[in-house]
Amino acid sequence: MAAVALALAVVAAGSVAVVRLVKSDVQAALPQAHRAVYDLSLDHARSVSEVYGLEGRMVVEWRGGPACDGYTSDQRVVTHSLDSAGGVSLSDVRLNSWEALDGNEFRFDRTEYLDGKLSARESGIVRRKGGKVTLEEPGKELQTLPRDVMFPSAFNMALTTAVLNGKSSFTRLLFDGTQTMVTSVTAFIGKAGAAPTDARSVRIKNRGDGNPLRGAQAWPVRMSYFDQDDGKVDGMPSFEMGFHMFPNGVMSKLSLDYDDVILRGDLAQIEYFRPGSC
Repeated sequence: MAAVALALAVVAAGSVAVVRLVKSDVQAALPQAHRAVYDLSLDHARSVSEVYGLEGRMVVEWRGGPACDGYTSDQRVVTHSLDSAGGVSLSDVRLNSWEALDGNEFRFDRTEYLDGKLSARESGIVRRKGGKVTLEEPGKELQTLPRDVMFPSAFNMALTTAVLNGKSSFTRLLFDGTQTMVTSVTAFIGKAGAAPTDARSVRIKNRGDGNPLRGAQAWPVRMSYFDQDDGKVDGMPSFEMGFHMFPNGVMSKLSLDYDDVILRGDLAQIEYFRPGSC
């Protein structure tokens, strides 16, 4: 469940450049605070896949802004899958995070359940201070991350800024808590067009606190995530994601491309929160 990012033009500028980018992106493209619900289904299973069927739901909630202490994000993905042998499994992944307004601190907690039993848990704090970025996780050695890495909220605002400025591509380093390594993400941005079908028919709660999607333009975006280990970027993406992005940061018509399956995500519900809601 990751977000998107863009590589700094001058890596040598380090954390100072990141903070400057965060401030400029907040001014240009602060997303709409909202909760979005997506219905997930199996779009395609490759020949190597053991997944025969899949359905589920993803919920993403984002709040915060300059009037708050920072930005909060809560995500949950629940899926039921059927394998080729007829076995059924239930997966439940939850990710909660908080990010400082200036992009200098990020806290995350990720839990994963398989068939109702806890299967994995990761939590940590990333701090940017004195020209260094460090990741602290319970029971592990302190890890140093690249100085130009960005966190999810700053990441998404930078992407929105690039979209609104008419950019066609976008690359940055990302750490979002979905895994314990930095990811290099490249996004390709298409030309704006009509809102996808799911966005035109979606139910919106608290319409008065945000802009309608029906009739609005949306940009098609395709992102590739490349694992980065010891400063080296893998040649093949570990994950790819497609979606349509609206000017307020809401996304629809998701395509989640894993090694063995491609999932479809249709926007089913939206609840807008008041701008600046904490």
